[in-house]
Amino acid sequence: MNKYIKGIFLTSFSSIMFGLNPLFVTTLQLSNMNVFWTLIVRFGGSFLFFFLLANIKNINYTLKKDIVFKVFLCSMFFLLTSVFLVYSYTRMASGLTTVVHFFYPVIITLISVYAKREKFTFALIISIVLSLLGVYLVTDPSHLKFDTLGVISALLSALTISLYLFLVNDKDVKVLDNTVFMVYVNLFAIIVLFLTSFLIPSQFMAISTISLSSNILIGIIGYIVASALGAYYYAYGTKIVGGPIAGTIGAFEPLTAVLVGILYLGENCTNLYVIGVVLILFSTIITSLFSDKKSIE
Repeated sequence: MNKYIKGIFLTSFSSIMFGLNPLFVTTLQLSNMNVFWTLIVRFGGSFLFFFLLANIKNINYTLKKDIVFKVFLCSMFFLLTSVFLVYSYTRMASGLTTVVHFFYPVIITLISVYAKREKFTFALIISIVLSLLGVYLVTDPSHLKFDTLGVISALLSALTISLYLFLVNDKDVKVLDNTVFMVYVNLFAIIVLFLTSFLIPSQFMAISTISLSSNILIGIIGYIVASALGAYYYAYGTKIVGGPIAGTIGAFEPLTAVLVGILYLGENCTNLYVIGVVLILFSTIITSLFSDKKSIE
């Protein structure tokens, strides 16, 4: 398989995995699990997943000193993206949060062009426009309610995920084994979360209010697996296709999330959703066929 097409496929798959997260998070909320412990489950579970995988594959996961800071920054931007998104969801409808958050293909493209890692192409511009419009339609704009702090938080999430994608494509990070990369991204996030718990002990002590059941445990496992696979293949695909293209393909995340809502949460499938799906698919096809990176082997 052409390496570029493989990158497109893996990035699409990772976005679909991320799109399943709302289903599992909804399950966790039924157990009275707060935001702090939701993040602990996500990053702690992912760390154990990749730590075990690295040992099974007998991979040396020692980091060189000159790359530690870059990986730490990747971890912090990835963690902040989760924090900003969760906060935005508490302030306004998830649809508007998703629409604002998905300005990040534009942001990462501008950053990459400024840093001379990418160049504007007609195909890339068309893909981004179709992707943004598709996200806007699948999230049903008729139910969007504006909230200033919510919008600011969603915009910050777009900025942090853009910086994460930019650093993932750094020449030193790209050569790092992806399993090792994910071990440290999740490890650093867990360390920072626990250090933060000393500042907000009430969030940490809320563990006593969590009620576990077989359905909750299934939700936890599903959340960890979807998050781990999503993060792994998103980083992997981004290293191949670059941040701007990975961001455009990331539109499969809200597409999947809304589809999950239709199938499992009883939400209605509107004509706008169907049109949005078509636009997102078109944006991916254009990216695959006409990008100047398509010749990567």
